[in-house]
Amino acid sequence: MEEVQKNTEGQLDSMPEQDDSGSDYKSLYLAEVQNAKKLRKRAQENESLIEKFHKTQEEEKNTQLLEQQKFQELSENLQRQLDEATPYKQKWEDYESQTREELLSQLPEDDRESLKTESLKTLKYIVKKLDSKTSNPQATVGAVRNVTIDKPYAEMTEAERKQWHQDTMKGNR
Repeated sequence: MEEVQKNTEGQLDSMPEQDDSGSDYKSLYLAEVQNAKKLRKRAQENESLIEKFHKTQEEEKNTQLLEQQKFQELSENLQRQLDEATPYKQKWEDYESQTREELLSQLPEDDRESLKTESLKTLKYIVKKLDSKTSNPQATVGAVRNVTIDKPYAEMTEAERKQWHQDTMKGNR
């Protein structure tokens, strides 16, 4: 890195910075991260202020039009805003109905009628809870459980040692 200083004649002089071998790069990195967070927060605040300013400007314009009784211009402005929002409303309704149908299809038929008026968030939660439940395996008549012994050999009882030896020999055949 170099520091640049301007001398009295307007020319630039470059002076090498001190050796960075002793610098704490982690603290420099963390300081830079904090600075980036601060700048990002400031940018977001400024964006929200600009958005609020535009909204208030639009509201003031509408009230002025009402006061001046320019209803035609006010009506055109409101119609333009409505026309801009209508496609998004239609897309959202399509998405919501499609998602609702997918979620309801994952529920038992008995519950579909009673849950069809619930919000998407609630339906997603219910489906998630139903999917997370694990069913117990069905018992098969005459089936033998395979029990594996995970103890060290020295801690096993005599019966466990015999069982372990038989299991080991079966695996080697």
